[in-house]
Amino acid sequence: MVKIVTDSSADLPAELAQELGITVVPIYVRFGDEVFRDRVDISDEEFYRRLIHGPVHPTTTQPGSQDFLEVSRELSAGADGIVSIHRSSKLSGTYNAALLAKEMIASEHPIEVIETQTVTIGLGLISVAAAKIAKLGKGLEDVLAEINHAIFNTSLLGST
Repeated sequence: MVKIVTDSSADLPAELAQELGITVVPIYVRFGDEVFRDRVDISDEEFYRRLIHGPVHPTTTQPGSQDFLEVSRELSAGADGIVSIHRSSKLSGTYNAALLAKEMIASEHPIEVIETQTVTIGLGLISVAAAKIAKLGKGLEDVLAEINHAIFNTSLLGST
C-alpha cells in the first residue's frame, strides 16, 4: 500500500486524516520564546486565543528533514511507497526538508516528494485525493497520476 504524508499546513481535520491514513507532520509555531508543534502541542483554539489576545504574534517554521526522516522510516515497513505532498517551496522550506529526508532514505524505499504549488485547504484536498486512491490499493503510479490531476484542477482564490 502507498502511504501519504503531508504537513499540518494542509489544514486537514485530524479525523479525516486518520480515516484516510494520511500522516500529518506538524509545522512549528512560535509565540515569542515558546515553540509548539502545530495541533500536537497547541490546539487550534489555543492558537487563535493567543493570536487574538496575546501580546506576541506567531511565526511558523517548517518541519525539519529529521521529522520527515522519522516518519518515512516509520511508514516504510509494509509500504509499497511513500508520497510526501507539500506546498510551494517559494513559500516554505517544507518541500526541501522532505527532499532531504528522501535523499537520506531513498535507497531503502521508494519515496516521491510532490510540490503542489498551492497552500492550506488546496494542499489538503490534493492530499485527500491521493489518499483515497491509495486506500483503494492502487499503486504508486496511479497515486501520482491522481495527484497530478488534482494539482491541475485545484485553484484557490483569496483577497486582501
